[in-house]
Amino acid sequence: MTTKYMKRKIIYTATIAWFIFYAHTSINAQTTTAFQGAGKYGDFLDSLHGMMIKSHLYKKTMLGGKERQVFVFWLRDHVHVLKALKYWEQDVSSFIEFYLENQTPSGMFYDYNMPIEWHQNWRMNLFEKKYWKILSEEGVQLHRMPVTADVEYLAVEGVYYIWQSTGDTVFVKKWLPALEKGIMYSMTDPIRWSTKHQLIKRAYTLDTWDFQDLPFPKEELAAHGYDLQDMIFNVNEDTPMGIMHGDNSGLYAACRQLALLHIALGNETDADVWNHYAEIIRLRTNQVCWNGKFYKHFAIEDEPPAYNTMDQENTLTMSNTYDINRGLPTEEMAQSIIQTYYDLIEETKDESFAEWFGIYPPVEPYFGTHVAGEYLNGGVITIVAAELAKAALQHGYEDYGIDIINRLIDITEKNNGDLPCSFLTDGTKGRGIPDIWGQAAVASALIEGLAGVVDNGTGFNHVTLSPRWSYTERNDLEVNVAYGPSGKSISYNYRRVNDEIVMDIDGKASIVNCHILLPKGIESASATLNGEAVSSKIEKILESYYIVIEGMERADLQLKINW
Repeated sequence: MTTKYMKRKIIYTATIAWFIFYAHTSINAQTTTAFQGAGKYGDFLDSLHGMMIKSHLYKKTMLGGKERQVFVFWLRDHVHVLKALKYWEQDVSSFIEFYLENQTPSGMFYDYNMPIEWHQNWRMNLFEKKYWKILSEEGVQLHRMPVTADVEYLAVEGVYYIWQSTGDTVFVKKWLPALEKGIMYSMTDPIRWSTKHQLIKRAYTLDTWDFQDLPFPKEELAAHGYDLQDMIFNVNEDTPMGIMHGDNSGLYAACRQLALLHIALGNETDADVWNHYAEIIRLRTNQVCWNGKFYKHFAIEDEPPAYNTMDQENTLTMSNTYDINRGLPTEEMAQSIIQTYYDLIEETKDESFAEWFGIYPPVEPYFGTHVAGEYLNGGVITIVAAELAKAALQHGYEDYGIDIINRLIDITEKNNGDLPCSFLTDGTKGRGIPDIWGQAAVASALIEGLAGVVDNGTGFNHVTLSPRWSYTERNDLEVNVAYGPSGKSISYNYRRVNDEIVMDIDGKASIVNCHILLPKGIESASATLNGEAVSSKIEKILESYYIVIEGMERADLQLKINW
């Protein structure tokens, strides 16, 4: 071999080695959210992000004199999508701030905006003036669907996500009074608040949705002197009302979030007040709305209209999954809800391709304008699948949670790389719900459920890592979770070989807690931290065993778990 050839080989080898090193360090240093080496789960997360930013609803729009990033033009849907896009998107605050800027004097927030020339202009005459607003110089109309009771707590959730992903306490301080005013509107307005139960009330809709049932088929309403839109969307002091659990789990979570925002501003006394409200809401809701297996559809405030014949006590509805992830039920109650859905796999195998129903059983032959088996009336909803998967992964049903994710991956492949939000029970695509909402919920389940990265504060300064990879076939992978606005991130490399799990954790966190799922059949283990023995405990959740190491005071560390 000539000297010239040897030199070329050395240069080539060094170049490749440098490239590999640079690529590896680039992955470690990146501030994007991704799973490396996680196989189909990493690919799925990437594809979900791609679906969301390709949505026709995802766009920049001029509102209130400035360009704003819109995920969905409904505030509600936008917040539900922000649950995931905060991990990628840089502008997380401008669209929500538009709604905060246009809060009504009563504290109410509007639902959605659209151009003045769009078809819903006539609702201005149908609904009371307090439920709509015209911004003539912008060519924009704002509406609040009178029947909805969830917008105020979702505004809190949105600002909480903004704080988590930006750490912007100036923004929080500016808008915290508006958030509190909104929650107090929910807790005092006679249309929204039950003095009997001291909980949020609403008309008898399908779960959290914005339409009521009809006394006649929609084609016959006009002949009887009724207007379709008025019948399904409008409420007044004479509208029969009930207590829907999902409104109150949302209120409970919002009170907790308000407390955390006050703590971020150093307002410990105000935080204590909101935590006190939260606990009262939790106790009341669990007392009033629980039927022994799951949260009943509605607890009765006023008797439902005679034509609404659904079984309010025993109908399972989608907000049960949200209730778990908002922290409303006890551990035993949460597991009962998950088991109820799990049992539906076998019970409904001859009538549906999946058990993720908007409600079950559906209302026959229709509810409002929706026949049984479609949309929220017994259709199969990706949102339910995603929230259920996250709940299952976090409450001892890890195999079930992973199974749901695997089935969602299969559904996406069958739909040519797309994941719809709404299905008919035969598996064909349904209608009515923005796909981006369901896709965001699934991405959140992957990040916070399967990868187990949960930010307890802001910017991952206080993080809990609960990797559940030991119930999958993935044994060597890297998880990086970052916030789009701040770039702050937490990452870990997870390796499982024989009788050992090694986790290398990197980030700027000041407090790290680890709850690491042990492989099946392993019930005890020990841990070392950076080569030294560290105190740990074993936590059993149903048949799953976790090794728990808490209170680590920095994120640059290596954990070894041996059994």
